[in-house]
Amino acid sequence: MVADSQYQLKSVESALNVLDCFTASTPELRLVDISRTLEISKVQALRLARTLEVHGFLTRDPRTKYYRLGLRLFQLGMLVQQQSELQRIAHPFLQELAAQSGETARLMVPDCLGPTCIDLVESPRRYKLFGTMGGPSPWHAGTSTKLLLAFQPVTKQEEILAGSLAQYTPHTTTDPDKLREQLSTIRDQKYHISAGDIEEHATALAAPIYDWTGEVVAAISVSGPSSRIEKTGEETVLRWVRAAADDISRSLGYIQNGENHLSASIRYQ
Repeated sequence: MVADSQYQLKSVESALNVLDCFTASTPELRLVDISRTLEISKVQALRLARTLEVHGFLTRDPRTKYYRLGLRLFQLGMLVQQQSELQRIAHPFLQELAAQSGETARLMVPDCLGPTCIDLVESPRRYKLFGTMGGPSPWHAGTSTKLLLAFQPVTKQEEILAGSLAQYTPHTTTDPDKLREQLSTIRDQKYHISAGDIEEHATALAAPIYDWTGEVVAAISVSGPSSRIEKTGEETVLRWVRAAADDISRSLGYIQNGENHLSASIRYQ
């Protein structure tokens, strides 16, 4: 579907058109090739190519003067592939969590715009917490979201805490110092339980998912009405969530207490 032209930026569209010039049969192009293909001046082609080069989307051979696609595109492609693989691995565990708990199970990943839900299995019950795919969600409120923030670099945390922190319910923490304390606690205990900080009378429990390097790449959670979570037992639900997180992490190559991951004191400085 073609996007509404009202929301398109011509400069961004022009840059994307440059990237589209490269194909399997034409992996390298001269400036004049780009100019001719897009029917634009060499000056305009140079400006576009130079901007893409500065940001790593193109690279230019200084000897031949030919452009080719840059490593930034490879990095983004790997990120998409990683998330797709993560979703494939995690989905059966989301289904199991939803069946065990009778509540909604979610898979969240960090994103530059905010934590994003990439998969969920809703509660089979009539009265439930409805989830939505996509995002972004607020970093400072919620369960998976706050857990993901706890494992971001300190510079990222401070950037978030220095911004506008919305108050969703009377239980939403917006004080930066209190949030820092919470984030420290989450890192230490490696799980997070919250009640009513985005939606009143709702409780959620989340645990981190690690990749083979020991980096937290996602969070898995169960959320439902507080009365039902309390009846099932927070400790019981948390045990299910943490077990699922551990199994997914192992499937991604994580070895707990092994030598293939950095210590938290290094990663989160």
